[in-house]
Amino acid sequence: MNIEFRFLSIADLKDYSFETEMDSENILQSGKDLYCAAVLDNPNSKDKNSNAVCLAIANGKIVGRFMIFQSELKTGDTVIPIQTGGGIFVSEDSRGLGIGSSLIRTVLNDRTYYGALYTRAAYDIIGKTETMLEIPQYVKYRYHGIKKILDLPIHLRKSILKRRYVVKRHAIVPEWAGAMASSDNHKYMEVHDTAWLQWALDNNATGVESDYQSFYAIYDRNDKPAGFFMTKVRTITKEGDSFVKANLIEWASTDLSRLDEADINILSLDTYPQEVSRFWTISENGKTAKKLKCHSYKRRGWFAMSITKDERFEDIGDVSQWRIRYGCCNTALVE
Repeated sequence: MNIEFRFLSIADLKDYSFETEMDSENILQSGKDLYCAAVLDNPNSKDKNSNAVCLAIANGKIVGRFMIFQSELKTGDTVIPIQTGGGIFVSEDSRGLGIGSSLIRTVLNDRTYYGALYTRAAYDIIGKTETMLEIPQYVKYRYHGIKKILDLPIHLRKSILKRRYVVKRHAIVPEWAGAMASSDNHKYMEVHDTAWLQWALDNNATGVESDYQSFYAIYDRNDKPAGFFMTKVRTITKEGDSFVKANLIEWASTDLSRLDEADINILSLDTYPQEVSRFWTISENGKTAKKLKCHSYKRRGWFAMSITKDERFEDIGDVSQWRIRYGCCNTALVE
């Protein structure tokens, strides 16, 4: 089978005229339905000639797609354009032919790529050529009945925090939040300024109506900003089983000695609806990990991310040099 790989730009995706015969399985159409609004609303989509999707075409028909988002990466004192992506799909009849891996390699070879939420197969492909970053994941379950006693340390900590701070939900991200996130002193970070935070709040690419993101500001008792956090709630259905989970996808604090990462996770717990049964977060900080474990969080695997190898940045594979959040690489918008 002869496979052609073709990029469509942001402008192409917006105005593309779909031919029923070429996209008979709605592979590109479904990608446009899920991602187009977010691609167009992306504050990093200023250049409409930038890539929005990579297609795999065989015998004049679309058999696979890889959706692409434009982003920016801060590397020390400079900012470079990068791509992130998701929504890889290959038609059922064309699976097992290496089309998915070829789509991945085609996108990776195009521009600096920053990605996450990999399947095991994708991880194995990408890990051969990219620098992999692995961050510990933690989960807390919602307890019921007698097990609620396990949450006593959390309730005690929350009572202290609530005497110091007030948490408010906002539909419009305050300007100070973007400045707070962007002023982090790590060497490497995806740029999450106010425009990016608003984009991550307003857009969704799961296709599930009940999925959403939220932004919460944390104020001290003098009504001054002390920090913020963003969350996402997702309904997951696997093999007939359905459950609702939540992730802390962004956060920042003006003073980590008073309001640290674990405290922000604890404050977030009261903002989730009752149907959420699992609360996920990530952290590479040892002190945070210890504190989370003391408050009923359990270690569960790794959150894997990748970045294109670059000889200009010898320490780019050092996780401690990174500001990493679960919402990086457009994961705020997807599962």
